[in-house]
Amino acid sequence: MTDRDDALVGTLLGKILESKRAELARRAPLPRPREVEAMVARMPPPRDFEGALRDPRDIAVVAEFKRASPSAGPIRPDADPARMATAYAMGGAAAVSVLTDRRFDGTLEDLRRVRSAVSLPVLRKDFILERSQILEARTAGADAVLLVVAALPPPKLRTLLEFAAEVGIAALCEAHDAHEIDRAMAAGARIVGVNARDLRTFEVDPELPLRLRERVPADFVYVAESGVAGRDDVRALRRARVDAVLVGTALMRADDPQAALEALRRVGP
Repeated sequence: MTDRDDALVGTLLGKILESKRAELARRAPLPRPREVEAMVARMPPPRDFEGALRDPRDIAVVAEFKRASPSAGPIRPDADPARMATAYAMGGAAAVSVLTDRRFDGTLEDLRRVRSAVSLPVLRKDFILERSQILEARTAGADAVLLVVAALPPPKLRTLLEFAAEVGIAALCEAHDAHEIDRAMAAGARIVGVNARDLRTFEVDPELPLRLRERVPADFVYVAESGVAGRDDVRALRRARVDAVLVGTALMRADDPQAALEALRRVGP
């Protein structure tokens, strides 16, 4: 066990990762490299997730689909992924994030339905620990995957980033402090997210993505995650030259998700 693993013992993130590892231990091994290459060759080309987040005119919004969360409990239990994704697309989302972990009441079928419903890039948001999950995401139609830096030792993070590139999809590396940002970039990440929610405690610090913005050079894509509830939040992030925001709970709870997203995007100077 590494020092980083020791730091997670007893935390909610540590418990989630322990459960995820148990799930993965029961799965079939990853196919051989030639089989993986053949599988990828038969798949439709991925959509450009990184390009969708590089909008020089404005801050891009990654709209998230999730029915629940460990911290908030049920959010929109009966939500239809295709309907929500369509509303997000009509509201001007740059991409759609889909929670596929069971702790968020999510499944890969949700991702497949989102992929079929819209032409936007789709991010699989889960606790990715093995290459098989990235191949699984690609097969289900994901254009990008989330990699939580706190959950992955440096060699594993680099391996997963390289494998994502091999199968043709992007990776959003999620950090929670300056050290994790540096680790993500050193491992080869091109898209760096800072989550205002600490996954160890699930407490939210909305100022964190602002404080850490200067840590990431302008040629990377910088994404602010969590803690975005209204236009004032988006305005502050845009002023800080944040490239994109990932918004979930505020949109999922809205009576009219399309209108709520349109309102978020209508921010003045």
